[in-house]
Amino acid sequence: MARTAATAKPAKPSRPSQKVGLLRVFRATAAVARYCARNAGRLFLLVWFPCLLLVPCQLALDFLTLAFPPRLPDWLLAGAFNPPTWLTAVAQTPWGAMMWTFVLADMSDRNTRRGLIRSRVLRPLQPRFALSIAILVAAMLFSAVNLLDGGLRVLQLPLLAAIYASFEPSEELLGAFARTGQVAQVIIMAAVVAASYLAIGQLLRTGFKGMAGVWRLTRHNRLRVFALFLLLSVAGIALDAATAPATGWVLRNFADELFWTFKAALIRQLVDLPFFTLWTVVYAVTVGVVLGALEQRAAAQPPTQQARPTAAAAPPPRPGGSRPW
Repeated sequence: MARTAATAKPAKPSRPSQKVGLLRVFRATAAVARYCARNAGRLFLLVWFPCLLLVPCQLALDFLTLAFPPRLPDWLLAGAFNPPTWLTAVAQTPWGAMMWTFVLADMSDRNTRRGLIRSRVLRPLQPRFALSIAILVAAMLFSAVNLLDGGLRVLQLPLLAAIYASFEPSEELLGAFARTGQVAQVIIMAAVVAASYLAIGQLLRTGFKGMAGVWRLTRHNRLRVFALFLLLSVAGIALDAATAPATGWVLRNFADELFWTFKAALIRQLVDLPFFTLWTVVYAVTVGVVLGALEQRAAAQPPTQQARPTAAAAPPPRPGGSRPW
């Protein structure tokens, strides 16, 4: 008996049409680098004011943690952050979310006036400031990611101590465990950042409704998006390692004082501020490029057509005229 329309399999998109929706990791990385290089001055004007507002928060936390005696309880102190407190993971995020908002808005519309302060005195500097529910929610999500990252870093030392106390491995094997833990931490955080940052970016671009559709938007590209953010994580580690001698020299010669001073605290935060600004902007541009590319590729894909069952395709009745169910 010939097959009816009900048994026909849904039509699959052709192989070339499937490739249309795939994100190219190295092309996306090159696009991010080109955008940042060509628009460096514009990007600086977008984010300089939130960066400036971040400095007093960092100085206050530096005083609370490093002045003697410390003003914060021990459970709030954490060496994984600068200043060394868990509060740093929360204090930085509103300003980072604000910077993301301005960068993503500018990538969507070059004439955007989002957050622009309309003051005659400050007009040449083009300062921007904005607060909204979306920015506050984005700050909360950023804080959760930062706390997870800090928690994984802090957890490594107790785990190594427990391994040594239980098995007493050699120094070489213990060092191998430590490096394995660092690699695992980088991989885990790259996956978390890839998922959360795209959701945050879509929230700041299109609102909560667009944020809910990020998982569907990244279909067939999730591994590629993860690879892209893993590449950025490795680049950040390499940059930190390359600049560590210079930053260490500055801190030893200008900020290594016996007691807390405002000058030393200011130097510590000013040394760290360019890196915070750089990576905040780079990740915002990366999210903007990825989301834009995924939306364009999703629109370019032909819709999948599925055959609908017809009346002729219904199963025949059982003997005796009874229904098949």
